[in-house]
Amino acid sequence: MRIHFTGVKGSGMSSLAQIYKQKGHSITGSDVEESFFTDKLLYKAGIEVLPFHEKNVQQVDIVCASAAYGSNHVEIKAANERNIPVLTYPMMLGELTKEYESILITGTHGKTTTTGLIGSLLMNADMDPTIVVGSYIETLNNNARYGRGNYLVVEACEYKRHFLNYTGKVMVVTNIDFDHPDYFKDIRDTFDAFQECANRLPEDGLLVVCGDNLARNLRANCQMVTYGLSQENDVYAVKKGMGKFAVYAFGKYMGDMVTPLIGEHNIQNALAMVCLGLYYDIQFDILQETLSGYAGVKRRLELKGHLKHHLVYDDYAHHPTEIRVTLHAVKENYPNANVVSIFQPHTYSRTKRLLHEFAQSFQAADWVVLTDIFASEREKEKLVDILELVEETKKHHPRVTYIPKSEIIPWLEQMSEQMEDHIFLTMGAGDIYKEGEKILQKMLLSS
Repeated sequence: MRIHFTGVKGSGMSSLAQIYKQKGHSITGSDVEESFFTDKLLYKAGIEVLPFHEKNVQQVDIVCASAAYGSNHVEIKAANERNIPVLTYPMMLGELTKEYESILITGTHGKTTTTGLIGSLLMNADMDPTIVVGSYIETLNNNARYGRGNYLVVEACEYKRHFLNYTGKVMVVTNIDFDHPDYFKDIRDTFDAFQECANRLPEDGLLVVCGDNLARNLRANCQMVTYGLSQENDVYAVKKGMGKFAVYAFGKYMGDMVTPLIGEHNIQNALAMVCLGLYYDIQFDILQETLSGYAGVKRRLELKGHLKHHLVYDDYAHHPTEIRVTLHAVKENYPNANVVSIFQPHTYSRTKRLLHEFAQSFQAADWVVLTDIFASEREKEKLVDILELVEETKKHHPRVTYIPKSEIIPWLEQMSEQMEDHIFLTMGAGDIYKEGEKILQKMLLSS
């Protein structure tokens, strides 16, 4: 089959394109000229990326279109005129889930890390899974993996109820929190979406939920297992110092695990993996090896490098809960360091709706730097100004500074000369990570 991917550089789209290519289909793709981390992955997979043009879809059987583009896009319009089926990314991925015993990894936070962990576990257990994930996984050296086994591990996004397109036997819910205010009305609407997805599980399926948050209230017509830090869960952990914890399952001590991942939220993510290991009867030593050897995910508490006597980290955190747990994790791991949080809010709608929550999420930081809001292409109206967030955050934190994005590099240079033993942590779902990379590259060239 000839499939064309419109917007192929997207993290999910590029992952799906690679899978269908390895399944034997003829794949083409198109996108903007701007460089993305997926460029190298697509080149390595032998997928040519063309400029957008109506001729790209003239000789294809299906067009898979990114959610970023609507019916007026030149390629989508041309496909519709030729009666060529146009499927969105969730629809196309939904078709793929029907071909496997699919494991859906969802939740407001932690999806990517948990998908990577569970995918790695099934690989180490010789189950040869296919994996579709929303970011670069170090263990995979990719954001996708095509396997010959019967298992598909999918990062399943809740936005616009996309995950209702997927057919899964197993569903993992890391947490339920209010996000995507441009779509969900409130936390009740958000919860209902997850419940709708859980209702679709078969009677012989499995629902795995983190019992430390609202996800514990989900119900399903199949087996249900809870995990978390609370001992009320079916599977829980007891911390035994930095990077080590004991695992208990259904009242039985399973053994100790060592994790290279920072933060209690990553212990919870690891416990989700343990639940899948128990379900598929995987030996505990394979679970231990999978976690201890897990190299992590791009832009998830990623150590970017050293800046003189300082460390530069980056994280995808773009929600108050994510900011709070990320800063807490860094402070716990580096108790004597001064943590400088450099946050770029993502979308006007999220910033406006969660303004007060954002303002109170930086308690663990020693210094809060806020920079210009990264707007979504969908947003036509500037709903809030960054200075509103600055003023609100000052009510809860003694050291808050606004720095325009264009001035972050010189500010970092100045601060690195004046201070010692600091951690500079860039956070946000936009392009703030590039500032950390730029300053490190600049220091390298000048040394």
